[in-house]
Amino acid sequence: MGEAPEADISGLCGFSRCRAPLPGPGPKGGRPFAYCPDRTWPGGKTCKQLAAAQEALAEALGDAGTAELFTVTTTFTAAAERVATPIADLLAAAEALRGSLAQEVEAATTRAEHAEAQAATERGLRGEAESAAQETRESAEASVREAKATADAAVREAQSEIHLAKAAAEADVQLARSDAASEIQRVRETADTEVESARSTAAAEVARARDEAEGQVLEARDAVTAAEAETERLRLERDRARAEARAAREAATRSDLAKARAEGTAATEHDRAEAAASALATATAERDTARATEAHLRTELAEARTTLAEYTANLRKAAAVTDRADENDRRLTALREALLHDTEDDLRTRLLAVLLAKTSAG
Repeated sequence: MGEAPEADISGLCGFSRCRAPLPGPGPKGGRPFAYCPDRTWPGGKTCKQLAAAQEALAEALGDAGTAELFTVTTTFTAAAERVATPIADLLAAAEALRGSLAQEVEAATTRAEHAEAQAATERGLRGEAESAAQETRESAEASVREAKATADAAVREAQSEIHLAKAAAEADVQLARSDAASEIQRVRETADTEVESARSTAAAEVARARDEAEGQVLEARDAVTAAEAETERLRLERDRARAEARAAREAATRSDLAKARAEGTAATEHDRAEAAASALATATAERDTARATEAHLRTELAEARTTLAEYTANLRKAAAVTDRADENDRRLTALREALLHDTEDDLRTRLLAVLLAKTSAG
């Protein structure tokens, strides 16, 4: 989870679903608040926790997933706003009608009381006053009944409007849930396809690299074996040439008395010694060439091992990518379950709470 953002200089809560005014830092000063210090949401989550979960949700779903979620919540909010305005108007009309009825009843009661008082004062006109009071009472009662019938009709109409608005809002929410579930399924299928392709490609690449490395190792071993055999052969020829030259020198110095007779033989042996020395030089050059070839083959073997190590590292990276894809799949599954879960909580708040719970569990 990332570090908490710096305090909002606007003085409003940093959680986009709250944005309530923040209290001051207090008489002792200190760092200003970035989120509401006391407010909690359903599930006991604070504004700071839900803001962190909102950032994690945007990171997990990417720009496309955030846009889809924003579309769903915007649709639900628009439907709720469409319902709220007619209901508020109907309630205001009913309240006004109730006040008007109360005033008419009070006025009728006042008139009746005034008539009764006048009848009591003027006993001679009691019958007429009582008749007038009865008529006034009956008229007031008729007005009350008429007003009550009108109010009942208005209430029934308001209830009908509320029922229709609620049905429309539920239909919009259900459509939004269905669209979100379809989008989540599509994203998960795409992720599965990409992960499977990455696995196949990585496995094929590793197998090819392993085969090439093994072939290069075998070739290097064969070349080293051949070079060692050639070096041994040249060493034997050099030793034989040295022995022949030494024998020739010994034969030339055996007897000074046979010098004249041995001059021809010595010359022949001298030629043979020179030929042996030349063969020895050739053998030495071939041996050096063989050693250089062996060193080159050893270098190629080291490069092959390095290449094999790089392919092994790539395989590990592919495994890490697969693990991240599996984690994203689990998150998408949890989000889909949250979308399909029928509760009265705010949809976006419930999604953030689910993601926060999963991040805390990880």
